[in-house]
Amino acid sequence: MNSTSRSVLAVAAHADDEILGAGGTLAEHVHAGDRVHLLVLSASATSRPGEHQDAVRSHRATCVRKVADFYGADLEIADFADNAFDTVPRLDITQTVEAAVACWQPQVVYTHSAADLSLDHRITAEAVAAATRPQPGATVTTVLAWEIRSATEWGTGIPFRPTWFQPLTDHAVAVKNQALQLYASEMRAWPHTRSTRALQSAAHLRGAQIGVEAAEAFELVRHTVIPPG
Repeated sequence: MNSTSRSVLAVAAHADDEILGAGGTLAEHVHAGDRVHLLVLSASATSRPGEHQDAVRSHRATCVRKVADFYGADLEIADFADNAFDTVPRLDITQTVEAAVACWQPQVVYTHSAADLSLDHRITAEAVAAATRPQPGATVTTVLAWEIRSATEWGTGIPFRPTWFQPLTDHAVAVKNQALQLYASEMRAWPHTRSTRALQSAAHLRGAQIGVEAAEAFELVRHTVIPPG
């Protein structure tokens, strides 16, 4: 890494959320020489009855490891149950995030929006907000919340309002698409909002909103300006 490189952490509730929400942006960080770290809180699928959970978890864990290798990212996979984050003490999830922050000391953290329909996503957003509270010696200066198609747009509370846009180069778009192929089992066919075609359309829409070909959009949760010296 060069002297201006940053440490970046993506905290995902489920394996694939990190790419759906910020796959192109993470590619831009890698291209800039930043160090990327991934914390995935769950690789299980308890919300899908009839599936063999051990096999599903093994498959999802394998997929996310391939994605981490693809990005050259550090990875930690926690063992919280899919669609059941509300059944464990909130402190356990917060402390898992705190441990990742303490280990990797990121300046930028990406995670879920509190606007999401998914309860796991909302709990993750709250845990990250708590784990990255500014305090003396804290490294995190910027916390950004991504959008997850098929979850964020259906939230019933305050809607997702993007205030931070990351333009994506053709290279970053290609990297995201390749990473999504590693999660092929989690993708859906058009016209589902989590289909490749829908995600590409969403990237073009966010790009058009800021006058570029493609972009990813985020809510700015917190930005702290570090005084010089």
